[in-house]
Amino acid sequence: MWPLALSKPGEKVVVRSVIGGMGIRRRLESMGIYPGEEVEVVSAQGGPIILNVKGCRLGIGCGMAYKIMVSNNEEKGGR
Repeated sequence: MWPLALSKPGEKVVVRSVIGGMGIRRRLESMGIYPGEEVEVVSAQGGPIILNVKGCRLGIGCGMAYKIMVSNNEEKGGR
């Protein structure tokens, strides 16, 4: 597993966990980002990270992206 912020554009990853309290978890869930959900990184170039989640594009800040732990579909653990 690694933070979403370290994923490359074009990479499809699965959310494994969210590090943080209920506030950040609720906010991410309201955007469709929760454990088990596949997301695609559209852009990650220093500013907000643009994601494709269920056909919708979302932008999240780098700080928040570092709290979202992801892995590849076929992986069970580390990168």
